[in-house]
Amino acid sequence: MAEAYPTSPREAILIFHLADRVKSELLIASSLLNAVLQLKEAQQEGGRRVLLEYFRALEREVALSQSMIKDPQMVRVQTVMSGLLGMVNAGPLQDVQGHLTWVISNMTTHAQRAMQYLMDQKLL
Repeated sequence: MAEAYPTSPREAILIFHLADRVKSELLIASSLLNAVLQLKEAQQEGGRRVLLEYFRALEREVALSQSMIKDPQMVRVQTVMSGLLGMVNAGPLQDVQGHLTWVISNMTTHAQRAMQYLMDQKLL
């Protein structure tokens, strides 16, 4: 991530809002994933379809965030989310959590950096 990021209070507020919202949605995805992993085979397939729709919506949220958060790391976040969508669609669900955790951590970093900027500016 760039060192001088964010560069204005408006940008910091926007980044904080988007990153925190996506982080919350990612935490929901993690909970849903754990629930689906507990299901039996036939039920798990139905759960996978519901999880897939949630991940599709989440991927759109990440794309929106990427367009607003001008940090090169967001390209990697978007790439990982696309890969996760493929894994949820046809891959082993057990492997999704590790990548999901990385994305959660990355979005937390964005939110924290924006909050720190606002605190440094004495706006929080």
